[in-house]
Amino acid sequence: MIVDVRRYTLKPGNLAPYLSAYGEQGYAAQTRHLGDALGWFVADVGPQNHVIHLWGYEGLGQMEEQRAAMAGDPDWIAARDWFRGLFAHQETQLMTAVQGLAYTRSDQTPGLLDVRCYTLHHGRLPAFVRFLREEASAIQARHWPDNLAYLQSYSGTQNRVIHIWGHADHAERLARRQALLSDPDWQTCLKTILPMMAHMETFTATPAPFWGRTAKAEAS
Repeated sequence: MIVDVRRYTLKPGNLAPYLSAYGEQGYAAQTRHLGDALGWFVADVGPQNHVIHLWGYEGLGQMEEQRAAMAGDPDWIAARDWFRGLFAHQETQLMTAVQGLAYTRSDQTPGLLDVRCYTLHHGRLPAFVRFLREEASAIQARHWPDNLAYLQSYSGTQNRVIHIWGHADHAERLARRQALLSDPDWQTCLKTILPMMAHMETFTATPAPFWGRTAKAEAS
């Protein structure tokens, strides 16, 4: 699966109008052509006026075909024209799901998302993914039971992974994270993982009001 990860920052004062209008007309037009989003989240603590949404495709051909059909839909054209001028910055990246990890997923829409974007030092991504499969993911899975997506670079920014975790709220996230950081096995893992990292970014987010988890909305 190819995952199109889109991160948009709205100009100050435009986030609420954008979410309202997009929820009323834009999302329905998009899902008519693209299917359910794998995730559609609004930053909570971290970057302000920021959203991140993920769209899954069988491959590049399907993505091009579906997005071309959407681009010609009068409903999407009207929504897109309404949104013009609202954005301060837009970024998109194509990624693929990392296979063979020990994580599990809930079937419920989480109340809070922990979004983590890590950039590896040049040449270190394959070793990181291998270590994740062989050791680290099983230890993380003891403490973080709901992984919405674990993605790696395909095109765009290279040597990057994005992983997104579901929690009920901030209190649960903090408790689970403290338990993970206190786990001696995880402390050992960090001795291998941290030297591979060039940059680490994290923020929390909440599900957009028009998005909910479905059987189709899984990055795998």
